Amino acid sequence: MGSEIAGSARRVLAITRNTVLEGVRNRAFLGMGIAAFGLIVTSIAISGLAVRGQTERVLIDFGLATISLLEVVIAITMGVILVYKEIDRKTFYLILPKPIRRSEVLFGKFLGLLTVLAVSLVFMTIGWVVSLMSRGVALPDGMPQALILAWAQAALITSVAIFFSTFTSPVLSGVFTFGVYMVGSSVTILQELLSAKKGMLAEPGPLRLIARGTAAIFPDMAVFNVGKEVILQIPITWEYVGACLLYCGFYCLMFQAAGALIFQRRDFS
Repeated sequence: MGSEIAGSARRVLAITRNTVLEGVRNRAFLGMGIAAFGLIVTSIAISGLAVRGQTERVLIDFGLATISLLEVVIAITMGVILVYKEIDRKTFYLILPKPIRRSEVLFGKFLGLLTVLAVSLVFMTIGWVVSLMSRGVALPDGMPQALILAWAQAALITSVAIFFSTFTSPVLSGVFTFGVYMVGSSVTILQELLSAKKGMLAEPGPLRLIARGTAAIFPDMAVFNVGKEVILQIPITWEYVGACLLYCGFYCLMFQAAGALIFQRRDFS
């Protein structure tokens, strides 16, 4: 049993390492460096146009929002083509005859992409810090927590992208993944409308049932967005970060399991 687990871990790590190398060679990785440089220039330019006394707020808000969005874009872009490229290049036809499970391939690619996201986060954070220092703005207190949550959100989106890529084309995978992201970003609004005493979702009916089902099933992306708390200097506890990581882990596990089940039944002949 122990040797089987160790063997599985080695196979997953091998796939992870190959995925990281592939991601580094990808043009999207070069785009990260350009995005980091662009973040510096754009942040400085926008802060110069800010109302007097609002420079610090603009730099922090814009920088954190940009990093979070770019992480999601990278997750969707690379996640949806990860499996498709292997199939298109016929690489899977060389891997699958070997003693490796398809679920191990997916999990290894998922871990590899999480590593790429972490590296991209470091690049963009450096750009953000440079822009803050260039304007004499101190680093915000909740910066580490906010960056970890931005990575967690991108990790969740990655699992969604890989799930859709197991059974559909890159274009449709991207559309579906972006749709999950947009709906997830609106879950908080749906919950507020459902709890309101007046409005289209206040009365019992099909629309309310659909809204309740959507709010219950889709991940709430708002839990990862703490830009307002950082700006207002509201403490972001590590307990909250830990709870969000568990929340992210639950959805990642669910999407990975569903993707592995579909991928296992897929015919490549």
